Amino acid sequence: MSNQPEQTTMDTTSADSVSDAPVDDGPIVVEPEPEEEIETPPPPDPPASSITFEPFTWYEVTSYCNTTNTGNGEPCPNLNTSTTEPMVYSNAGTVRMICGLCNKDRPILAATKLNPQPEMT
Repeated sequence: MSNQPEQTTMDTTSADSVSDAPVDDGPIVVEPEPEEEIETPPPPDPPASSITFEPFTWYEVTSYCNTTNTGNGEPCPNLNTSTTEPMVYSNAGTVRMICGLCNKDRPILAATKLNPQPEMT
């Protein structure tokens, strides 16, 4: 008996052996997907009458963005899209709505006085 460790050999011809590595055919080119055209909705109808706000009063206000040029020749992504804000405060009878994407004024379509009015603490 020998005190040397037993040497093992790997059979490289068996079916379980690792296959040859794939050949590199060059860089993989990924074609960009065509940009999806987003259809702008038609502008909403203007309010039937002018909207008057009472000072120091809470309202629910619906407005829309009408910015056709944000300064780079492109319309605002929110163009003709209306949103409703559930709590808007009329400070001294003035309400100003601003688009969060283009930072332009949003015309007000409707306003409903909240009843009951939220309490200020």
